[in-house]
Amino acid sequence: MLPADVSMHSRLVAKVQKQGHEFSFIALGEEDDIVVIERLYGNAYSNQEKGVIKNEELTPFDVFVQVTNNNIEVPDRIAKTASKEALKASGRQIQKFEKQVEILDANYVELNQKAACYDVGATNFRNTYCYAPVSSTPSNIEFCDEGARTSALTRESYFGGSWRELDDTRTWTNVICGRVRVQFYAWKKDGIWPWSDYKWFLEYQVDFDNGIWYANHLTSNNTERKVVRTRISGTGSYRSYTRFH
Repeated sequence: MLPADVSMHSRLVAKVQKQGHEFSFIALGEEDDIVVIERLYGNAYSNQEKGVIKNEELTPFDVFVQVTNNNIEVPDRIAKTASKEALKASGRQIQKFEKQVEILDANYVELNQKAACYDVGATNFRNTYCYAPVSSTPSNIEFCDEGARTSALTRESYFGGSWRELDDTRTWTNVICGRVRVQFYAWKKDGIWPWSDYKWFLEYQVDFDNGIWYANHLTSNNTERKVVRTRISGTGSYRSYTRFH
């Protein structure tokens, strides 16, 4: 049975609201693990706009730079995710101290969430959020579950008859009314040798309400992984995309 308690402490490093798109950057533990969550609000939500992240291979650093002005310092935990020469090319300064960055939309409280069930449709979800057609390999395992479902769903980094040790997990979840819990699990060693053994750890979980949600779990360790989605309200359904890579 999978654990229900989260094993890693988390803290919000930065929250950015811009033109109907809200980004939360959440640090996990004491290493380099980080989660990026994108959601729509206000007019972007009502008009069913696409996510800023969409199908691009953006790191948390790339996302932060894209949605903030050049004079904004990049928190150290986010800067650590920059690839190759991206940090140097950006010209950004790094914020070394642990101060939460908040860039909020002054009109946010005036923007009303759409009351109707937020359903992007199976075809749109498959083409836009699954980046269809999905084509898995041992180092890139994808699942497109575009059909609306109400039961729990578990997706695993298992391909070709074997578990694969991967580090990052990208997800999209279209919650069609109600609330869905998304949980990120990792297979890790518990205890100190010689009494240590491997088991599943719940590293992070988040509850999503009616809408379209992106969550990227970026880690520094290669191991077997699971994503579990569970509807935790009495109504609604959801569509989902999961990628281990």
